[in-house]
Amino acid sequence: MELVKCGEEDLALLALLNKELFEDESNDNIPSIEVLKGRMKDALDRDSEAYFFVEQGEVVGYALVKTQVSPYYLSHFYICRDYRKKHLGTTAFSMLINELKTDAIDLDVFCWNRRGREFWKSLGFTERAIMMRRSEG
Repeated sequence: MELVKCGEEDLALLALLNKELFEDESNDNIPSIEVLKGRMKDALDRDSEAYFFVEQGEVVGYALVKTQVSPYYLSHFYICRDYRKKHLGTTAFSMLINELKTDAIDLDVFCWNRRGREFWKSLGFTERAIMMRRSEG
């Protein structure tokens, strides 16, 4: 697997993969591709770095990391649907941490994302907070 740092020329693919991430997380508010592309551009311009995970010439996932905070914050981490259950996520995360030269990183996982919570726990993450929402209607 290769880790490839993304640039502005990669915004369209990053936005598409971000939309798939929103869908897979059963997010209740999925923005349009154009909105996601704009958000990704803003993140790269301000405080984040994006990376593609490439396996045999194919992009199999991506990560978006806020690098202007300490510890770093893993905003997005996604392995494409057709490439799951092959330990690529574990390999990709290990490569990402090595590239970032850090041993501490934060992230959020939706409480209903059992598979995601189990994955991150398998990599040594522990729960630190519970975010709650009240919504009428």
